[in-house]
Amino acid sequence: MALLLVGACAKPKEERGRPPELLTAAPVSPSKSTALKAPEQPQPPGAVTVRTDAGTFEAPSVRLIATFKEGDAPATLEVALSAQAGDGRSWAVLVPVAPTFPKQKHATARLTTTPLRVGMASAERRAPSGPPMLANDGTLELDVTGREVRGTVRTEEAGLSGTFQGPLSVECMVPAAWLQAADAREAPGAPVPVAASARGDAVVPDEAQSTARCRALKEHFR
Repeated sequence: MALLLVGACAKPKEERGRPPELLTAAPVSPSKSTALKAPEQPQPPGAVTVRTDAGTFEAPSVRLIATFKEGDAPATLEVALSAQAGDGRSWAVLVPVAPTFPKQKHATARLTTTPLRVGMASAERRAPSGPPMLANDGTLELDVTGREVRGTVRTEEAGLSGTFQGPLSVECMVPAAWLQAADAREAPGAPVPVAASARGDAVVPDEAQSTARCRALKEHFR
């Protein structure tokens, strides 16, 4: 906790630090993100359209992935999109967003190839073979209306600038104990098995969005 000295005789003033979740380094390449490797919720094919000067790409949805931890700390939020072209090429973006994003429904970020935090984003284009092309600089902007997302990527890197539009899907990762409690309320007295790997600090998908904090998050996007 930082202390700000206002003057030689002044009392120390307490300053609230940024939650540590917002400073967690994320993979630079969107394709290496754990979030994008997780199975995507079913959506109509081609629901999201990405238009770039290198062609058109499609994806089922733009994903808002929330990771909750035990306690009252805000969830870590990431917006992720991985779109495909008919010839096997892919186009992807990944951007951590602040806990205020569900209310503000707007975010801007600087494109970078360094580890990510809130205010930074990565964008890449991949061919069927060879290394990915990452944006070294530029900006990404997101706006959400209801469950519809509009985004713009601006960069000097060839084939990476573009716009995208389509539905937003909300996905939650929660402590396993939260799911146990939710299941116990649905079926009192019934044992809820939890794999050993899901105990402790591990988080698991709340696919049914049965936990209170996941439902509250989803209520922001209707």
